[in-house]
Amino acid sequence: MSLEENYSWEFLKNIADALDSYRIRALIDAKKDILDAGVYDETQYESILLTMLDEEKSKYSLYNSLKKNSESNLNTLIKYSEDNAIDLNKTLSFLELLKNEKLVIVEEINEKIEGDENTPEKLIFQDFLIIPNDIEISKLKPIYEPVKVIFDSKVCSGCGLCAGICPVNCLHIYNGFGKIDEDKCIRCGLCYFVCPRTYLPERLLNMTQENTTEIKEYSKVGHFLEAYSARTKIKDISDVCQDGGISSTCLYYLFDNDKIDFALGAKMSNTLWRPEPILLKNKEGIVSTAGTKYVNNPNLQILNQSELKGKKIAVVGVPCQMQALLKSKIYNIGFPSLDNIEYRIGIFCMESFSYESLLKICEKLDVDIDNAKKMDINKGKFFVYTNKGEELSVPIKEISHLAREDCEICYDLTSESADISIGSIGSPSGWNTVLIRTEKGKELYNELINNKLIESKPIADVKPGLPLLQRIAGSKKSTCKKHVKSKVEENKRFPYY
Repeated sequence: MSLEENYSWEFLKNIADALDSYRIRALIDAKKDILDAGVYDETQYESILLTMLDEEKSKYSLYNSLKKNSESNLNTLIKYSEDNAIDLNKTLSFLELLKNEKLVIVEEINEKIEGDENTPEKLIFQDFLIIPNDIEISKLKPIYEPVKVIFDSKVCSGCGLCAGICPVNCLHIYNGFGKIDEDKCIRCGLCYFVCPRTYLPERLLNMTQENTTEIKEYSKVGHFLEAYSARTKIKDISDVCQDGGISSTCLYYLFDNDKIDFALGAKMSNTLWRPEPILLKNKEGIVSTAGTKYVNNPNLQILNQSELKGKKIAVVGVPCQMQALLKSKIYNIGFPSLDNIEYRIGIFCMESFSYESLLKICEKLDVDIDNAKKMDINKGKFFVYTNKGEELSVPIKEISHLAREDCEICYDLTSESADISIGSIGSPSGWNTVLIRTEKGKELYNELINNKLIESKPIADVKPGLPLLQRIAGSKKSTCKKHVKSKVEENKRFPYY
């Protein structure tokens, strides 16, 4: 049998393009540096390399197919998916990469539905117009640069995933801001690849959550299956929790029933109100993570710890962290710790602060931070409760300038990319609002009820309920669009949502 009969010209062209890919070349050239760093062993390194090679080959297969036409549309993508026996969402994920690498131009054709004083204007997706750029892959200027460009442009969310997957351990996030060891960096671009603030296919995230190939617009809180108001029945948790204690109760159940081996969360460091990542190993440690911390905490930074290898993990985190995890699930190239994440437990988040900004808020309220027992954001105010029983507050609008700059360009209030999302907006005091987003999240929540660990009510049965949450979530999305538009006009870097 001849070589021509075994391999088509198109197959070989796609392989050649993949091997010309900057990301592939960087990983191959830096093999010794990666193995010497000890983050990944040789088996893990080869698995990541070969998985990425296969992904790159598939991406260029789509690109070379699109190049056969001067213009393509959604039907082209559907036919390509059928001909190659791959899911349409996978094809759409490759299209997002090609668009961000400037290999194709993608325009959306939408139908405008006019609004009125009560209903905002809506755009309904109709089709894509896809125009390929004929570029030689080997001469393509790589977009996968170290995330220092994200740090420097102040759009880094401080989620920590770049440091958690870096193959040479050259990244570190402290107090919400990243640093890179230029001498160690191998310019592989993996940090840029996983970062939620480089490019983030917002619609595709929701489609993945819903497990659908239908392209549509989602509500202001993203896709969800069910919504509840709930609070814990576990006294040790209710005594220390911020509101309803549901996130801590999720971890309690998962540990107690051997569903997970570890959980990533945030605990208070030796400096009061400056949180730090913690790797929980049992339910006894859960109380140390209870309560909301309003200073950024890079939980995902500790994903590279060797003891996580082959273990089942739950991650409790804010929206940008959930986005990073779901993006990496969509573009899965086999990072060992990411493949072991069993549960994504998302926390509502309007904005976060640096530790220095938190000190300024306390100064404004004339309270010593060492005397702060609890902090909360509610009813448009930032509250500080002291050890002396005082309740102090300041309107959010008076301290919004102290929030992290990157929070201005975050569209997600409710952790839309989690399995289960938990916050306080919409529920009575002492209760949590809970959005069930995936079947895994639904199964977990039902187990909490079946094991009598929580009280639960449909969100429709409580006030102010879902309408308030939808309104505040919509406000955050509108603010995000305004700030992204401003960065575009000022020719500054911004995330590609």
